[in-house]
This record gives sequence, structure tokens and C-alpha cells, in this order.
Amino acid sequence: MQRPTIKTIAQETGLSIATVSKALKHSPQVRPETRAIVFDAAERIGYELNLHGVQLRTGKTFQVAAIMTAPGPKQDEWEGVEYAQLLSGISWALEESPYRVALFAVRDFKESLATIKQIVSLKKADGIIISGTRADDPRIRVMQEADFPFVTYGMSIENEPHAYVDADNQQMIRVSMARLVARGHRRIALLNPVEQLTYGIVRLNSYRQALDTAGLPYDPALVAHGRLTPAFGRENVIAMSQLADPPTAYICANEATALGAFSGFHARGLVHGRDAVINATDDLNVSQYFAPPITTYYLPIGEPSALLGKFILRRMEGEQPEALQILLMPDLIERCDDRLRPER
Repeated sequence: MQRPTIKTIAQETGLSIATVSKALKHSPQVRPETRAIVFDAAERIGYELNLHGVQLRTGKTFQVAAIMTAPGPKQDEWEGVEYAQLLSGISWALEESPYRVALFAVRDFKESLATIKQIVSLKKADGIIISGTRADDPRIRVMQEADFPFVTYGMSIENEPHAYVDADNQQMIRVSMARLVARGHRRIALLNPVEQLTYGIVRLNSYRQALDTAGLPYDPALVAHGRLTPAFGRENVIAMSQLADPPTAYICANEATALGAFSGFHARGLVHGRDAVINATDDLNVSQYFAPPITTYYLPIGEPSALLGKFILRRMEGEQPEALQILLMPDLIERCDDRLRPER
């Protein structure tokens, strides 16, 4: 039996050979509905794209490099969303394209930068996805100077415009603070990521603006930065609860920190809803199983990760980065009222 070719697909669909060829290469000149017809026919007749031949002709690798920080052998603390969950959504978004995800697991920011320089200089991939963006991120500058397609999970502040997917951290903190203030809280703690990360800076600025709006003073003793682990949450609740005027609410940047905060409550003999409350931001919805369940902002990790995959495809096709920027507003899930009830 003769192997199906592009000509076979053209005969099957009634499209020209040129259109079929462009569709198989995901050319932006082909409409999505036409591309779907071509791929349906290709699958039906058993056509397989000869990637090796295309690579030789175009110089493309058909790989998207995902640069992800992986936990080291001594990092056994849960930090919420893992890179595997991000990779899953990205992979699904690329599934109907000729591109595949190549994971580059790195230990830290320095190794991430070195890896990106190598990928760009040796053209080991056609596009790059990174996370953990900083306010002024040198990795972004390296890729922009080389005109290399990339998308970031997280915006930057001082870099030139680039493609990104992020949660609307400013809005989340603004609404969280206004809600807690409306429920009588005047001492609200912020358990934030490490200071260099853009989203930590955005959250802190929004927190301070919310305090100003409510006419409340800023107290640096109520703000902590660090790796978002249960240990971080526990240690800071234990420390802050011993202040002369302790917090009555804790806003945690993820569920892992919130879990540790509950442990801190237990260590200090605090009761959630009587002495203080915990709110969190999460991507896994684990907090619905906490006892008691807590109020959170929920953004299913599949949503931003799928957009990362879609955006890198469009960026590699030449779409301008300014058109590929989105802030996603997570859903507020109010699992409790969050007013203090001293009688508990």
C-alpha cells in the first residue's frame, strides 16, 4: 500500500497542495477551520508528517523549551503547584501541532538564565516558556535581544513588552483586603513569595494601597517574604501571633502556606474564626478539604498552562507580543464568612 502524501490529503479534501502544506505547518495564512479539515483528513488516511525532512529544510526543531525550577533532593517541602501540572496543560495545547514540549529542569534562577542563553545561541528549540518572572528579568532581555519567541508565566515590570500569562494579583489582593476590612479586620497579615518575584511586588503594592484606602497604617511586621512552603506559613503565624497587636487575618499566597498557617494556629492554640482567619490563593483547590475549609481565590492550573501553549504557538508564527498578554482573574470561593466570632 502506498504511503499517504500531501497530495493524497489534497485529493481527499479538495484543497490545493499548497494550502494543505501550509496547514500542516500551522501557517497563520490558513484559517483554523481549514486547518482542522486538513488534520482530520490526515488522521483518517494515516498521514504522518516527516518532521526530520521539515527540520532539514527549515532549520526548525519543533520543540518548545519549558524552563522549570524542579525541587532539589533536599527540598521535601510542598510548595503548591508543581512544574508537572504546568507541563500537562502546555502539552495539551500543543497536541494538534507538530511541536512538543522539551522540559529543561533547573535548580535556580542562575541556571535558568544559563540554560536560556544556551538554547538561544545553539537554537535548541523554536520557542521558550519560563516562569518565576522578576521585575527586571535578565532572561527576558536575552530572548528579546535575540528576537527569540517566548512566553512567560508571570509578567515583568521593567522589561520591554512581552507575551505573558498571569493571574491578576493586584485585583485579588485589593478585593481580599476590602472584603476582610468590611468584616471588621484591622490587622491583616500578608504571607508573600520571595521579594524578587514580580507577583510578590504587585501583591505587596496592592496590599499597601488597600490599607491606604481603608485608612489603616502599614506595619512591616505583618508582611513576610519567603519560599511558599507549609514551614513558612507555620513559622510566620507563630511569630506574628505573639505580637502585642497580632493579626486577625492572614492572606497566604498559596495553599501550602495556608496549610502551614493552620499548623501555626494549632501550635499557638488559636481557633480559626474566633482568634483569626486564613485566606489563600490556590490553583489546586486543596483548601476545600481543610478543616475548616477556607476562603480562596481559585484559578485551575489548566487554564493558564493551556494559554501558555497557545500563546507560544502564536508567538512562533510571528504574532506581536503585545497581542499575547493576559491577566486572569481567579474565582473568589467564600467557604466561610471570615468575621471573627469570639464565642467560638
